[in-house]
Amino acid sequence: MIAKILLIIMAFGIQVLSTQAETIVVNPGQDLNSVINSAKGGNTILVKPGTYSQVKLVEKSFTEHKPLIVRADGSGAVIIAGNNFEKGSALELNKCSFIVFEGITFTNATWGIYVKSSSNIILLNNEIYDTGQEGCHIGRSSKYVDVIGNKIHNTGKFNPKWGEGVYVGSGSYRSVNFPDNCEYIWIEGNHIYETGNAEAVNVKSECFHVTVRNNKIHDIRPGTSEQFNQAAITVEGGENSLKNNYRLNEKRDVWIENNTIENVLGGYSDWNNGIMFFGTGVYILNNIIKNCNNRGIYGNNWKNLGHQNYVYKNTVSDCGQNVVIHPELKVTESNPGRNPHSPQKWYSNL
Repeated sequence: MIAKILLIIMAFGIQVLSTQAETIVVNPGQDLNSVINSAKGGNTILVKPGTYSQVKLVEKSFTEHKPLIVRADGSGAVIIAGNNFEKGSALELNKCSFIVFEGITFTNATWGIYVKSSSNIILLNNEIYDTGQEGCHIGRSSKYVDVIGNKIHNTGKFNPKWGEGVYVGSGSYRSVNFPDNCEYIWIEGNHIYETGNAEAVNVKSECFHVTVRNNKIHDIRPGTSEQFNQAAITVEGGENSLKNNYRLNEKRDVWIENNTIENVLGGYSDWNNGIMFFGTGVYILNNIIKNCNNRGIYGNNWKNLGHQNYVYKNTVSDCGQNVVIHPELKVTESNPGRNPHSPQKWYSNL
């Protein structure tokens, strides 16, 4: 009988320890980077208000059923800050999978968040500001990355020409292996403004199945004399794909829908456009665009891959020219139907 009671007590104790291990509370003064790097699949890390040093995760792979959740907890800001605008990321995820960061502020680094060679990442309801370059860079052939409900602003403090709010892929391959083939990227419900002299959202031509949806974008000043940022949202032409004969017969399948874009003014030359695309297989649907100095929607023929594009039911007003489409682009104004893609479904807070 005593042995049975001891076994029950031991089993209960193990269960309590297991339950406690699933939730880890981090307070100011603790090493958040160390705690996160020591976490196991299924852990939820609750971070109390305060300022913490930058976080870097490398080769931390979890699963759909046992992901790693890092979430702000309590009233007041949880801030992860780098050392300065000129170096590093406030958060870097490299070769990681099934990780969520929610409700956290990232600031004072070259990149607010940099996702490299990772998959199944969710960035939810965070704030990114005061970065040297991009707010959030998704690159190195990352797959299934959701950027949802974030506030991204005042980027490009060190290099304004590279201050994109959300940047997907690579425009240059001097330090990155070709192709930087990011796929299934979902960018929704973000508030993006004041992004240096760069776009709010920039999608490069080796990226496929990207959705940019329901974002509020305003006060964008794109372009410099040495950098061709030419709109609030740009889906790039196929320059590097053409050079490398890369998947030229496949449409890039980028959906730009239900966004609100206002006040694209004061950038370089005539580059103050709302949405710009280049014939790579883009769907531009149901956007509201107003007060762009130059063009509301601009279909550019540069490095055109020759794919069908859709421009349907957008509301454009108070722009220098509301809609300008190059005659050699394949564009239809009919309804293409529903976007076949969706956000990831494994995280219950979505």
